[in-house]
Amino acid sequence: MTNIEMMPEDVRAARGLTGWSRDQLAKASGVGVSTIADFENGTRNPIAANREAIRRAFERVNVAFTPTGPAIYAVVSLYLMTADDGAELLFRYRQDQAQAVQEIVGAFGTIDGDFVALTSDQLVTPTLLATLDGLVARHGGTVPQLNKLRQKICRVPEGSYFLLMPSAPASTEDRLKLENYLHALNHPDEAPAEGKPDDLFGPLLKRYDMTNPRTDRKNLVGVGQPRTCRFCRGTSTGASFKKAAHVIPTALGNDHLKSAEECDACNAYFGQETEPSLIAMLDIQRVFLGTQGRGKNHGRPKLKFGNDTLMHDGQKVVLHAHAVSRPDDDTFEVTLGRGARLVPMSVYRALVKMVLSVVDHQHLPDLKKTIEWVRYGKHVDQTLPSVAMATIDLPPNPSAQITIYTRRETHSRLPHVIGEFRLGCYVFAFAVPFSARDQWDLVGFFDDADFRNTFQHYVAATQWAQRDLSSTTPVSPAPRIRIIKR
Repeated sequence: MTNIEMMPEDVRAARGLTGWSRDQLAKASGVGVSTIADFENGTRNPIAANREAIRRAFERVNVAFTPTGPAIYAVVSLYLMTADDGAELLFRYRQDQAQAVQEIVGAFGTIDGDFVALTSDQLVTPTLLATLDGLVARHGGTVPQLNKLRQKICRVPEGSYFLLMPSAPASTEDRLKLENYLHALNHPDEAPAEGKPDDLFGPLLKRYDMTNPRTDRKNLVGVGQPRTCRFCRGTSTGASFKKAAHVIPTALGNDHLKSAEECDACNAYFGQETEPSLIAMLDIQRVFLGTQGRGKNHGRPKLKFGNDTLMHDGQKVVLHAHAVSRPDDDTFEVTLGRGARLVPMSVYRALVKMVLSVVDHQHLPDLKKTIEWVRYGKHVDQTLPSVAMATIDLPPNPSAQITIYTRRETHSRLPHVIGEFRLGCYVFAFAVPFSARDQWDLVGFFDDADFRNTFQHYVAATQWAQRDLSSTTPVSPAPRIRIIKR
C-alpha cells in the first residue's frame, strides 16, 4: 500500500480519522505546516521525502492509504524465537479481516469470545503444521505475513519447541534468559551448565545491549522506503542504491550481510578510502585462515611483499621468500618485503563504519560526529583511543563477524558504543569515538576499572595488545613471520 499515490483529499480524510490538526500532523511528520496546508489545498506538491514522512506519520497510528482512501487498521505483533533465530511479525489488517487474524493467532493459544490467550511455548507437531497449511490456504492471500510465519515455523525440526510472544525481548539480558529457557525445553536431559554465567556476563548484560548480525545467510539491514543512506542522508529520490553494499568487506569472507542504507556514492568512498587499509592490515591473517573473497584462486588472496609472495592454495599456505633464517631446529623466521600500503586511521574508520552500518537507528543521532569522521574525514585532529587486539581460540567461521555493544543507561566512564570485530581467531575490540553520550575522549578505556569490571570476558580471555591507529600517514609494513614446530 506504500505504492498507492497519496492525494490532497486523502491527507485531509486521514486527519479526520485521527482527529489531528495540521499542527499535530506537522509535529508527527516533521514536515512544515505551510507545506501540509499547500498540499491539502492543491497549490503545492511536496517533495517525495516529505510525502513519505506524512505517510509514515499516519502509519504509526495505524492509518493506511488504500485505493478507496485512507482507512484505520489494527495491528497484531508477534515475536517468534527459534533455537537459532528471532523474528518480529506485524499483522496489519482492516476490520473486515479481524476474524481471519483472530483465527491465525488463536491457532497458538485459546479463544474466548473476542479474547485470544497466546501460549508462548509451542511444539512443532504434524497437527500444528497441518493447521498452518489450512490457515495459509484460507487466509494467505489476504494476510501475507501468515506465509512468513509458516515458513519460519517449518524450518523448526518436528518435535522441537519454539517461543511465540507478543513482542521482542526488551533487552539482551531478557533475550538471553528466553534463549536459555528455550534451550532447556529442547534439551530436557541436558544437565545445567556448571558455574554461574552471570558472574562473567551479568554486569555486561545489565549495562549493555548486544547486536550480532548473522553472516551465515542472507541478511539485509534496512528495508525502509524511500531508502535513506546512514552516512550522507541521501534518499532514493536523489541518491543511487543500485550496488550491493557489504557491511563487512567481501575480501574478509562476507557475502551475506549487506545494507540497504548505504548509497552508491558512500559505498564507493569506503571501498576506495577506508576498507583497503583494513584489508591490507589483515593480509597475513586472511592467507593463514584461507579466507575466501572474490576473484581468482577461489577468492583466496595471493599477496606480494616486494619480491616475496604468500598465498593459500586451498589446502596449505604457500610462501616464497628470500630472507629466511632458522634460529633452531624447530623454528623458521621469515622477513617479507614491503606489503600493501595502509593508513592506520583508515583502519579504525573502516572498523567503526561496520558498526555504524548495523547499530540501531535510535543511536544514530548521538553518532553524527562519528559519521562525519568516518564518511568525510572530519575531526582527524582529535584524540582517539587505542584499538585492542588479541588472538583467541574461537570456533572457525568462514566470514568475519561483528558485534556491537550499546550502553543502556548513562555512565560517566563506560563508552556509549563498543565494537568487536573477529576474523577467525583474531579479535579487535574498539570504542566508537565522538558519541554525544560520552563524557570523555575514551583514551585508555580498555584499562579503565569500570570497563574491565563490565567486560569481564575480555579480561579473562587472553593477553591483549593495544595499538594506536590515529596516524594519517600511509605506511607499507614489512611483516615478519615466525613458524614454530608444535
